Amino acid sequence: MENEKTVAVVMCTYNGEKFIREQLDSIIAQTYPVSELIIEDDCSSDGTVAIVKEYAARHSFIRLYENPHNLGYNLNFKTAVGRATADFVAISDQDDVWFPDKIARQVAAIGNHNICFSDHLRGETMEKSHRVSPRYSFEALLFSGFAGHTMLMRRDFAQRDEAWIEGIFYDWSLEVNAYLFGDDAIVHVPEALNWHRMHSGEAALLQSLSVLPAARRRPTWQPYVAGAIWFARLQRKATWQRFY
Repeated sequence: MENEKTVAVVMCTYNGEKFIREQLDSIIAQTYPVSELIIEDDCSSDGTVAIVKEYAARHSFIRLYENPHNLGYNLNFKTAVGRATADFVAISDQDDVWFPDKIARQVAAIGNHNICFSDHLRGETMEKSHRVSPRYSFEALLFSGFAGHTMLMRRDFAQRDEAWIEGIFYDWSLEVNAYLFGDDAIVHVPEALNWHRMHSGEAALLQSLSVLPAARRRPTWQPYVAGAIWFARLQRKATWQRFY
């Protein structure tokens, strides 16, 4: 169609050779055409880049960028999204599987909203997965967000520098800023459109766990004291004060 909106998919990779083929295949198989698949690799030491180059040789819409040094997944996603030229930008993890009509359903639903997101399945296998359907009111987003890999965004919103708050998980920052920019904030597709694979090598999970205190065995009163201390420390952080 002449007036069909274009979609860029942005994937950030880091040592993802184990599952990336399955995710690439699911993106290529979308019923809605993907005009550009932007993959930015953050200094992988395995065969991830070789796999992406193999796919790029067969599909001209795949563009690979290799970072000269490790940026971390927040900044990696920001720079990768900045490379998009399509009308909409969809975020992709390297180890998920998208259902064939994910992009089609979200393009049909987004309208003039800044972000369209959907439910997703989460689990070690698709058969044992559970459905995740986050709350997304502004009040709910002050405390937690929905997953970036379920997002489709308007490019003019996604490339606003103000929407990416340093030190905050990139998807949480985008979601809160979606409510503060323009008239139409967020729209939700209330069905699972992708499977988020849980596994021990999740890049974002490993980075998140590295900042958390070690858990005690069989805690009783300790979590309440530790939580209060942790909360007081958070409130003094520059990133906390900037965000809230």
